[in-house]
This record gives sequence, C-alpha cells and structure tokens, in this order.
Amino acid sequence: MIKTRFIHTKLALNLFASHYRQAPLQAAAILIGIVLAVTLFVAVQAINLNAKRSYTESTEQLSVQAQNLIIPPAGQNYLPESLYLSSRQNGLSASLPIIEGRVRDGQGRRWSVQGSELIAALTSRSRYSTDNQQNVSLFNNALPLPQLLAGEPIVMMSQSQHQNLGAAETLTLDEIKTKVVVLPDEWQLGSRMLMDIGFAQQLLNKRGQLSYIAVFESDSASAKKWKKLIGDQGQWITNNQSADLGSLTESFHLNLTAMSLLAFLVGLFIAYNGVKYSLLKRNRLLVQIQQAGMTPRVIFSALLVELAILVTFGASLGFVLGIQLSHWLHPTVALTLEQLYGATLLPGTWQWQWWAQALLLTLAATLLACWQHFKQRVRQPLSSHGGFYQAPETSNENQLFVIGLVLTVLAMAGLWLSEHHRFTMAWLGVLVVSIPLYLPKTLSVLTHWSEQHSTSGLVQYLFAELRELISPLSLAMMALLLAVTANMGMNTLVGSFESTLNQWLAQRLHADIYVSPSQGDIANVERALEQFDNVETVYKQYYVDDNLQGLPVQLGTKDKDTLEQTMVFQSHLPQFWQRFYQGEFVAISEPTAVKLDLSLGSALKLDGLQNNTLIVGAIFHDYGSPNGEILLAPKLWRESGFTNLPTSLGIKVSGDQEKVYNQLRQQLNLHPSQLYDQAQIKSIALDIFSQTFAITRALNGVTLMVAVIGLFSACFMLLDARKAAIARLYALGVNRQKLMTMVVGQIVALVSFTLVIALPLGAMVGYVLTDIVTLRAFGWSLNYLWNWSDALSIVAITILVAVMATLLPLWRLVSKPVVSSLQSEVL
Repeated sequence: MIKTRFIHTKLALNLFASHYRQAPLQAAAILIGIVLAVTLFVAVQAINLNAKRSYTESTEQLSVQAQNLIIPPAGQNYLPESLYLSSRQNGLSASLPIIEGRVRDGQGRRWSVQGSELIAALTSRSRYSTDNQQNVSLFNNALPLPQLLAGEPIVMMSQSQHQNLGAAETLTLDEIKTKVVVLPDEWQLGSRMLMDIGFAQQLLNKRGQLSYIAVFESDSASAKKWKKLIGDQGQWITNNQSADLGSLTESFHLNLTAMSLLAFLVGLFIAYNGVKYSLLKRNRLLVQIQQAGMTPRVIFSALLVELAILVTFGASLGFVLGIQLSHWLHPTVALTLEQLYGATLLPGTWQWQWWAQALLLTLAATLLACWQHFKQRVRQPLSSHGGFYQAPETSNENQLFVIGLVLTVLAMAGLWLSEHHRFTMAWLGVLVVSIPLYLPKTLSVLTHWSEQHSTSGLVQYLFAELRELISPLSLAMMALLLAVTANMGMNTLVGSFESTLNQWLAQRLHADIYVSPSQGDIANVERALEQFDNVETVYKQYYVDDNLQGLPVQLGTKDKDTLEQTMVFQSHLPQFWQRFYQGEFVAISEPTAVKLDLSLGSALKLDGLQNNTLIVGAIFHDYGSPNGEILLAPKLWRESGFTNLPTSLGIKVSGDQEKVYNQLRQQLNLHPSQLYDQAQIKSIALDIFSQTFAITRALNGVTLMVAVIGLFSACFMLLDARKAAIARLYALGVNRQKLMTMVVGQIVALVSFTLVIALPLGAMVGYVLTDIVTLRAFGWSLNYLWNWSDALSIVAITILVAVMATLLPLWRLVSKPVVSSLQSEVL
C-alpha cells in the first residue's frame, strides 16, 4: 500500500514537472517571490548577527576583551601615566595603557586613533586568549615590530580601511608624515587606526596622559586592593561595553528587522499568488488524474512535496543573494553604527544555520498559506472544469474588511498605550498586517462605483470585467499596497527628520566661526583667541563621560551665552535659568528623559556628583546623538573640580568675517578644515544624516522593488490566463488599438485604486513612525511633514511599471492569430 502510494506520488510529481516544462513562467513566479522574500530576510539577519558578534567580541586592539577598566576620575578626561606605572610595580601586570583621540590628515578629514603598548597588548592576547585563529602574535611578519620599537611614526589599519583610503602608503596626521602599515582584516581592527602609545601621545600632545587602562583579570578579591591603590586618581569599573552597545543599538537593529520582515511578507504574497495561479492553470489536470484513479491524498502529498522542492531551491538561492547583499550593505551599516553609536563593525561572516532558519521559516509560512488552498483543489467535484471564470471563488472581502478594521483599532490603541519601543514595533507590525485586508472590499466598492458612473460600451465593460479581476490580482495588489504604504511612511519619517534637523540646527548654531583644533593644541588656541582684536566673544563648551542609572551619558556645560542661545527647550519649569545658574536645576536631553523615564522635577544622582542631588528643570531637544546628555551650570562645573579644558570652541566676529578667517589660518597655523562657518556645519550634519539613513533607504527601495516585480509577474500571468477572453473581443470587432487601451486601462485603474488607498494609509504609517516609534526608540520628537512630491513620484513609477508589465505580453498576444488564442480556452 505504501509502495503504491509512493509510486503514484512520484507519477504525480513527474506530471507536475512536465507541466512546468511547458509553462516555466508559473514556476518562475513562485520562485521569484520566495527568492526575494529570503534575500532581504537573510541580508538583515546577517547584518544584525554580525553586529551583535562585533559587540560581544569587542576587544582591545590586537589584544583580548578587558574584564575591568580604570577610567579617569569624574569630570576628567585623562589619567596620569604614573598610575599605570605604579600599578605595574605593585603587581598589576595584566593591564594595558590606552590613549585615544582625534587627528586630521592632510585633506582635513578627522580620524579616531588609538595608541597602546603593543607588546603588552600582544602578550596579553597570547596569555588570555583561548582562540588565536587569526595568528596575531609578536612574531607575525605583518607587524613591523623593529620600526615600532624604534619609535618610527607608523599607523596601522585594516586592509578594508586601507582600500577605502585609496591604498595610500603614507598619511600626514596633524602635520606629521606617518607610514601606513596594513594588517589583515582578521585581526579585527575594523575602521580604527592603531599606533604605538609613545607616538600617539606625541601626536595628540598628551605626554604622560592616558584615556584609560584595560585590566584583563577579573579576580574580585584583588579588585579591592587595586581600588585602594588607585584612590582618587581614577575609577575602577567593570567593562560592560558589549552590553552597553547592545542596548544602545537595539532600536536600530529592531528597525532593520522590521523592514526585512515586511519584505519577507511582501515576497510571500508574490509566491502565494504564483501558487494560486499555477493551481488555476492545472485545475483541469488535477480533476483528470483523479478521474484516472489517483486518490486526493496522493495528489495532496505531491503538491506538498512540489512546494517543498520549490521553497528549498528558492530559499537556497535567496540565501546566497542575501549573503551577497549583506556584504554590499556592510560598509553603509558600519558607517552608520560608528557615527551614531561609536561602535566598530567587524568583517562579516556567515553560518549555514541561517540557511536552515530561512528555509524552515519560509517552508512553514508557505505551507500555512497554501494548506487550505491545496485541500480545496483536491476535494473539488470530479465534474468541475478548469476554466478561469467558470468557478469563481467565494468572496470573503467583507470578513477581511472587518478583521482589518478590528486589527487597526487594536494596533492604534496598543501604539497609544505602549511605552517600550519593542511593544511599539510589535503594534506597528499589527497595523501593517491589517492594511492589506481592506483592499479587496475597497477595490470592489471603487470598481462598482466606477461601473455605475460610466457610459455603456467598452468603458462599462472595462469596469464590469475589472470586478472579476480583483480576486486573481488581489494578492499582488496587497503586496503592492504593503510596500507602497511602508515606502511612503519611511519617506515621511526621513523627510520629517530632515526638516526637524534643519530647524534645530538653525537655532543650535550661533557662532560665526567654529574652531576645531587638534586635542593637543586646544588650550593654546583658546588662549590665543582671547587676544584677537576682531574676536568679540569666545564660546566654549566642556564635556566628560559619565553614567546615569546604567546609561552612558555626556556631562557638560557651556558659557552663559551659548547655553541661553542654543538650548531648544521641549519643556522647562518656571524660573529655570535663575535656579539653573544657582546649581539647583540641570537640563537633560530628550533621549535621556525617554530612555530613563525622567520628567520635569525628577531627582538625579550622578556618579560624578555623589554629594549633590539635582532636579531636572528642563528637557531639551537633541538630534545630534541618541545617547544621553546632561547640562550643568558653569558654577557647579567649576566647584565640582571638572576639567577646564574645552571640548570645542566658537567665536563671534566683529567686522569682516573673511578677514578673521584668514588671520586664524595664518597666525594660529590652522588648516581650513579646522575652521567652519554655520553653512559648513549644517552641510556636514545633513551629510551625516543622509549616510545614517542610507541603509534604511536601501532596504526601503528593495522592498518596493520586490512588490513591483510581483506586480509585473502577476500582470504577465493574468494576461496569459485572459488571452481567450481578449481574443473574443477582437473577434467581435474591437480593433487592436481599442483592445490594448482597454486592457491597459483596466490594470491602470486597478493599480490607481490601490494607490488611492495607499496614500492615506501611508500618511498614517508615516505619522506612527514619526510621532510614536522614533520617540520611543531613539528619544527624538519630530515635526510631522508629508511630502507630496515623494508620494506622487512613487505613484507615477508604480503606474509606469504596471503599464509596461501589461503592454509587453499584450502586444505579443494581439499579434498572434485569434484562433490560437480562442483554442486555449477550456471548453
């Protein structure tokens, strides 16, 4: 019995394979949907998992991950190098001194550099690393150890970074010519530049100073001894960098995942549409093989095996393309993570388990979608026929509309009540899923209304037949609606962010010229600017790193003019400025307030101000960073003993700005790239903004492309199914020009109706993304801005694709003899 069933199943599969050899377009339509769905899903999966691996495996350069860190005292940016030497003398050998800073090359580009004691770094790696597959050691020929020990000016970088710099052999860093040494990507330098600590201190003009000391042992008993030895010279903390980066970047990766799942859903719509069309064309074959004695159970099994084969092939191809897409997107993601969060993305890898995950997910989703449809096909009466119009499916548009309405109401309520960004994204997913459920009913109503208001003849026939086309085209239209709605929503978010950023920068930028000297020269430049005749005011701002309730924050202050002119309030308490300058109030950034659930009047206890309990007196907008920021009064800053070295400088000019600009260049020996006016700062900020959203735009565009390809294949298949009906009209006397106009008009009308629905839904999704999701995920409240030009361009492109998808097969159809098309009809 089992053997007979196996033979019959194999025979059915051979019949299906013969069918696909005769109609390869049907198999291609299913495969296209699966490949497109899996490609973006795997690409984002690879990006996210590689990023999380980078955070987890983040190590000191050429060394291992530190267990503890000795960082500067609260309010200071540097440690004395003598602390490292004394700790070594007292037995803390498992440690590494680090100096970090920023320098400029000959073209004015700023680079982050890090200097460490390389022999100590490599020795620690060989001692504490359990895995040295990268072959990082003192004796590797890639490392120029003799030149480094001789104190030669050498900077080391990864092979990928070297290629990005045009394979330069030397770099001029802060006017010091430096030799470039290229290390393998496997050594995990990422986009960072590394040098010997002695040369780095010379370059940064920080002799005898360290940014922090990395400690590789984690003995809690010894920690008490070292804390006592350190005293007030520094702070002993546990290294939580990987956990901090993971929590900071969670929203970013969640957004990428949401985009990939949307593309996956759109791809599955396309694949399901292909399966339905294939079954429609094989309907007569399925009836005939049952009439010949093949049981419904065997046919059902054969259909499941066929689907599994197609899914396996499509998922495998999609996996390969997805890995390649992740490699293409890797530089963009790395740049975004570095600019937003200061994270370094290591070279990408892939694992075969991702293929298995994608395959199982796709197989489960397609089986769930097709199971009931397969059941209906094998249980149909044996007297039924396989025509296109003879057995219309029962319409369930009313039920779908009601379900969509219920889901939308639930989603909007959930979005309004949820506070954590994960729940917000989940409710947004429910909202997005509800959107296509409106489509069949809405299309039916719009088509019926158009039919009622059209004149008799071909136009009325156009809309009457269009009502019959809604069912076979509804899935492709749903995929299109989803993609267009998401695209419009994302474009609204990007446009709103850009508009808000422009307004914020207009108030934030108040100095005529911003001066950005190297870290080693900033004290000298500050003193020199005070003596310039045409410099009316020197604006200064100071920042140090701190921690608030586990959130890394920047603690800062500014001069009085800068504070009052640049702070863009979201809200503040009465008499804020008076009580702020008295040291009672602090101002916190909006991301800080959102992430820590703080509000006006909340009490703060800062690590750097253990003896003071401060009150939140104001919350200000900050679109420059998703990290936290807290501003103190200048008086409180000085009384707390914080650093008196400014982080950045700005000047107000009295007289000719160009003249002062040239004086600064000549007398202070500043490079043009170290001097900025407001327009340049704005341009740089918007450029960074554009690069930050590049990955989102890329995924958004790919999702829309997936839907457009689905629309193309659906139109192509539909025309193939309708060739007999079109031939009948031609035989009745409708000329080719009118016939082509009518058929193209039907598709354009259907796509236009879909886009009419997409516009308000896209605006609604844009509002949710702008006013709810972005605020909860990043702590940024944006001004909602709807861009008609973007929306209309998407509409125009979509209609153009629909016309092309219809014209190509239609021209071939009307050029064929009418008899051959009429013969294709099932009688």
